[in-house]
Amino acid sequence: MQKIDIADLDVVMLTYDEPKKEEFWARIQNMVPWAKRVDGVEGSDAAHKAAADASDTERFILIDGDNIPDANFFDLQLDIKPELEDCVFRWKARNVVNGLMYGNGGLSCWTREF
Repeated sequence: MQKIDIADLDVVMLTYDEPKKEEFWARIQNMVPWAKRVDGVEGSDAAHKAAADASDTERFILIDGDNIPDANFFDLQLDIKPELEDCVFRWKARNVVNGLMYGNGGLSCWTREF
């Protein structure tokens, strides 16, 4: 089993036309000074490939542009079983309007190759 500290991974914020993207980017930079940003790339596939290109670590954390992670997230460790080493991992996001939690639009951990 591979153990990875989230804090050892590159963090990439993926933004396009989110209304609060500049405010959220400033907040994330304060929380995660090593964060990188990919902005304005047309198309989901192209944007995710640009995020992978921006990462210097084999795995990276992707933050969608309309999300603010809990600072405690960066204290977590991933325990990755060999059969899951090529998988994308997702964490649920909480919708501040209705309180519901779901996986789309939350934080995710990708491999650069995927």
